[in-house]
Parts: sequence; C-alpha cells; structure tokens
Amino acid sequence: MDSRQQQSDKARKVFRSAQNSLGVEAVRLTLRLVSSMTPQALRKNPAGFVAKWHHEINGLRKKSKKAGQAYYRLERAIWLGRTVDDGLGIRPTMNGLWNDLYGAADMPKVSGVGDPIRLDPSPWSEDNDRESHKDMSTIFHFKATERLKKAEKEANKDFLTIDSLDELDDLLMESIADSLAGEAQKVTEGGGRDAIAEGVLKDPGALRYMRVPEEGACYFCIMLASRGASYRNKWTAGDADVRQFHPNCKCEAVPIFSNDYEYPPEVKAAVAAWKNFGGGNKQQFRRFMAKHQREID
Repeated sequence: MDSRQQQSDKARKVFRSAQNSLGVEAVRLTLRLVSSMTPQALRKNPAGFVAKWHHEINGLRKKSKKAGQAYYRLERAIWLGRTVDDGLGIRPTMNGLWNDLYGAADMPKVSGVGDPIRLDPSPWSEDNDRESHKDMSTIFHFKATERLKKAEKEANKDFLTIDSLDELDDLLMESIADSLAGEAQKVTEGGGRDAIAEGVLKDPGALRYMRVPEEGACYFCIMLASRGASYRNKWTAGDADVRQFHPNCKCEAVPIFSNDYEYPPEVKAAVAAWKNFGGGNKQQFRRFMAKHQREID
C-alpha cells in the first residue's frame, strides 16, 4: 500500500477518535445540564438555559473545528507536500502537523523535528458565535419549548393529579434530555465536518470530499457514502441531503487531495450495497437495507 495512503488512513482514525470524544462529552454535559432543571424552570427561563447550553457546547464545537482543521492540514501535507495556513502564518513540519492532530485527540505526541512545509492561504472563515447561539436557540425551541407547552396544555385539559403530573414530567424531561443530547453531539462534531467542507470549497488544492460512515450506519448515511468522493462542498453537490448529519451520527467528511486516494473499507461496502440495490429512491433503499440486515442477523 502507498505509504501516503497508510498515513492518511491513520490520520482519519485519529480524527475520528477526537470527534468521538468530543461528541461523548457533548452528550454528557447536556444530560447533566437538563437533569439540573425542572420543566417549570425550562418553561420560565428558556433563554437562561440556552445561554448555559450554548456556552458548553459551542466550546466543544470550536475544539471539533480545530481538530478538523488539524486533520485537513495534515491530509493536505501527506498528499500534496504542502499545507494551508491555520491563521498564525507559521510554517509547520510534518511532525508538527501530526502533533496538532494528536493534541486534538488527547494522544501522546511524537518527538523530532523536520523541514518546514510550504504554506498556502487559509480557507477558513472566523467563528460566528452569534449565529451558533441562534441555531441552538432554534433547536431548543423545537426540541424542548414546544413539547413542554404541549404537555402543559394536555395536563390542564386532562386535570392530571399531582402524582401523575410528576410522572409525566420525569418521562418528558428524560425524552427532552435525550433529544437535546443528540443535537448537542451533532452540533459539536459539526465543527470538524464544517471545517473540512469549507476547506474543500475554498482551497484550490482540494479535489472533493467523501462521506465515510460508521460501522452499523443507517441506510441514509450508507446511501450518501455510496457516492464516494463526489462532493465538492456541502451546498452545491447537486443533492441537499449531503449536508445532513443526523443526531448521534458518527459519519465523517474526508477531504480528498489526490486521485490516488483509496476508498476506506466502509465506503467500498457502501458502494457495493448501492450497486447490489440496483437503483431506486431513498425509501426503497431503506427497505432493501432493512431486509439485508435481517438476512445477516
């Protein structure tokens, strides 16, 4: 196997580890935050909750973005022998790029020095905290506020007793917590995914990116992964579905800088699954994959 491919495969796995750790932390923080609230408190002060939630999750999203940038810069150096500026204007070495990614994944760093690598301009824009706060406010509105309002109306209509209302509150808060936790994971890991998508969009050295599904991925993610390295960016790929990563999704966007890049096993399996399907719409593919899974089980 090409040594570049081996390095690339290793980098992708390190990045996946970084993303997974951040996603797990986002879930943990969200569940802890929701568990400290009552339905009444959430209804009376949703802005207060969102401010705390955004502060926690936005910090993780920025770490994910930094990890995505470190991964992107390393992949580019592996395949092109040069990388992009991270905003500091300092020419890194290959070991330095590896250490940036290892640091994002909380892994031991390597020692040694090497020759500085040439830099091309940075493709990344500045963070917009106001926009991310707005996005999380919208998520909270639909995943929590609206459900709390509905539950409150139902409770008043049905004249629930104190005991039954308490039980309803417990079940509802558990459901809301799980829903918000999944969204927090999505927002967090979206930082790294967006860094890669923006890099591919704005960097002339990039060819496109592919979607690499996790083991046991849903039919939707497998369908998108089956298209291989066909995405130039997440808005103009000819299919609005490409920009969708559902809550608890562990798929990743992988930047491609060379036509010599070999698809990972997960993508090869997705390509084979779509080929065996023979064509059709999303719902037909969903039924095809469900049947295939039952046959395996």
